[in-house]
Amino acid sequence: MSDYVIQTENLIKTYGTKVKTNALKGVSLQIPRGSFSCIVGPSGHGKSTLLQLIGGLDKPTSGSVWIDGVDISSLRDSKLSEIRGEKIGFVFQSFNLLENLTAAENIQTAMMFAKKIKPSTKRANELLDMVGLMDKVNAKPSELSGGQLQRVAIARALANDPPILLMDEPTGNLDSKSEQDVLQYIYSIHKQGKTIVMVTHSSDIASKAEAVIEIRDGQLHK
Repeated sequence: MSDYVIQTENLIKTYGTKVKTNALKGVSLQIPRGSFSCIVGPSGHGKSTLLQLIGGLDKPTSGSVWIDGVDISSLRDSKLSEIRGEKIGFVFQSFNLLENLTAAENIQTAMMFAKKIKPSTKRANELLDMVGLMDKVNAKPSELSGGQLQRVAIARALANDPPILLMDEPTGNLDSKSEQDVLQYIYSIHKQGKTIVMVTHSSDIASKAEAVIEIRDGQLHK
């Protein structure tokens, strides 16, 4: 088993046909298993694009992405979905919860995408308890604060016990108190051995990371 759970090789992503935009220009990196890494850099320079390619939410124009020894950039959609469901948990700035479902039900929906874990009310409740929201099991997103919504989103990302968590500005929409609450859970999850890769504009958060990946003009900035 490689010490690197995530690797990219000469990753290039180009958008458009007539007018092309080069979002990434040959990014090669290695992320150690169990590490906490932050992707930083100016807005519009490729941070979120890199995270989406690592997570298999988009495919590179060329180059490759390896997750736990598997080149996901060449996989069929069905196999790619299977790996995303079992290996990767996602946390987004906008929460991306289903408004018509309760907190527990939102977590259970994530369990439908993995073979090793069946949708379970018990596990959903345990995860909500872990992020301090056991009293919000039956609450719908409209009944929750921003910090609570993000904690539900973190619990959902952990639903299938993935080794990797990818986070895109997870505290970007939160007030300072909610940000600290959410970060507390993120740091505790990392201590449990999860690999965390987070896009952030916060220099304070980046200062606590084990590795900082700076992207400028679609390239690694060293």
